[in-house]
Amino acid sequence: MPDPQAGPHAQQIRRVALRALAAGIVITLLKFGLFAMTVSVAVLSDALESIINIAAAGMMCYAVWYANRPADRDHPYGHGKVEFLAVGLEGWLILTAAVIIAYEAIRRLIWGHEVQRLTFGVIGLAVLGVATAALAIYVMRAGKQYESPTLAADGKHLMTDSISTWAVFLGLLLVRWTGKMWLDPVVAIIVAGCILFVSWRLLWQSVHGLMDRQDPADDKRLRAILDDEVSRGAIKGYHKLRHRHSGSFHWVDMHLQVDGNMTVTAGHELASRIEGRIERELGQANATAHIEPTPGSNPSGASSGAAEADSSAVPSTAVNPSHVDPDQPLR
Repeated sequence: MPDPQAGPHAQQIRRVALRALAAGIVITLLKFGLFAMTVSVAVLSDALESIINIAAAGMMCYAVWYANRPADRDHPYGHGKVEFLAVGLEGWLILTAAVIIAYEAIRRLIWGHEVQRLTFGVIGLAVLGVATAALAIYVMRAGKQYESPTLAADGKHLMTDSISTWAVFLGLLLVRWTGKMWLDPVVAIIVAGCILFVSWRLLWQSVHGLMDRQDPADDKRLRAILDDEVSRGAIKGYHKLRHRHSGSFHWVDMHLQVDGNMTVTAGHELASRIEGRIERELGQANATAHIEPTPGSNPSGASSGAAEADSSAVPSTAVNPSHVDPDQPLR
């Protein structure tokens, strides 16, 4: 079964990451320009979050490059886990930005301040909000299309940044219409709360990835395949189904129960066919099946417990033909 290699979409993913980085730098510079003109803490909060976008896009470029390196002697499972590390670092950066924004907003709410050039600020934020939303949709679609957790996480962050920009836009409109300057830091505090929520989600996603949490959608697809094999009579049953992600690469292992009279050769061919079916379904994947006789079907008359013990002595489906007769029944 295939080892992790450079993903088939590695170049496209890197291209998206570099575009996101370049666009993030431009958007951030424009937001700081707006802050210099308006002296709005809400605009400052939006600009600070965009700085995180730049840092996150930089990490994303590195993670995408490193994750798509082929498996090697020191990393036989590939390098995909680095994507979950990048997601976690992005979550911590967003959390830091939220704390800074909340602190500055509370300080200005207590001491007060004046917002300047409101009309210019409102127009500028509307334009940047549209630009950031378009960039977020582009990156999220690319993350889904190329099965990149890092791109998907950065796209969600960009969408949150766009929502924050529109929230600040509405806040400045309220300040302009009502003349109540205290609304500006209040909007900034609301933005900080939204950012905190996003940081929590990214950190949770990172922890799940690093802890090998099983994907419910993948589990449903895998069980549908194995249940179909059972219904067709190819296998008698299955158990110990386990699967995880390493970046965009899937690892699957399982125990398949078959008739104890099946030969080693037939069992190996059956396992290879089912492994191939699973790998085609998941895309970038490595599936490993362990064949064992169904309890009670051992032709030697041994107990099911002994059959299980004997079958576990053969690692996975790899069998050395110099030691085993290919027509020998499974025991």
